[in-house]
Amino acid sequence: MTATNSGTPTVHPSAAIYTSFTLHFYDLVVHLSNSFAWCCSTQNVLLPLFRKHIGAQAHLDIGVGSGYYLIASMSQLAEVEKLTLVDLSHDALQFAERRLKRAGHRRAIVTLEHDTFRPFPLSMHAQYDSVSMFYLFHCLPGKFPEKADQVLTQTKTTVKPDGVVYGATILGQTHNWIGGHLMNLYNRKGVFSNYNDTKDGLQEALTRHFADVEVEVVGRVALFVARKPIWER
Repeated sequence: MTATNSGTPTVHPSAAIYTSFTLHFYDLVVHLSNSFAWCCSTQNVLLPLFRKHIGAQAHLDIGVGSGYYLIASMSQLAEVEKLTLVDLSHDALQFAERRLKRAGHRRAIVTLEHDTFRPFPLSMHAQYDSVSMFYLFHCLPGKFPEKADQVLTQTKTTVKPDGVVYGATILGQTHNWIGGHLMNLYNRKGVFSNYNDTKDGLQEALTRHFADVEVEVVGRVALFVARKPIWER
């Protein structure tokens, strides 16, 4: 099922790279990059984080990509009554939805083609126990804390008062030889926009919108968990 678009999204280079062709190779490229460039294991770090915080009734995944983390978390998602996928790429949404159904997901899936800088539909407000944002921030134009602040302003409206927003993003400083070359390539092409993204900048944005915030850096990746949304701002 596809929800109505909220506004007309602009196709940014970071979304344009997701095509029905490139998505077939996405998982392999990301897993290799995680291990050798960003030094943050998919299997040992990122996937356990994703699985750990999936809510009991409703989960929202923003920046769905190929749907890898969802597919790898089918046992947890099987009990979730409402699953919503959000991405700026129509191809990514279709790819992930088909992949989930082929893997045996039996409950309804809502997809929304949406720019995360824009407000979410009112029907999504305070609806989700958990909101995942994996490898989203480093693809967005701008820098920390401003871009994270803008996105979190919209994202926190979707989470229940006792819910959680969590995810991971690649930081911009001190990469190894492989990471440095990939950073230069991806930033030059507009796929990444994270040269100036720091842990402190991410933490500043998160604490502006949530009362309970955890940020940990593994390799060159910041992992974050945020609870208790703040509304008096």
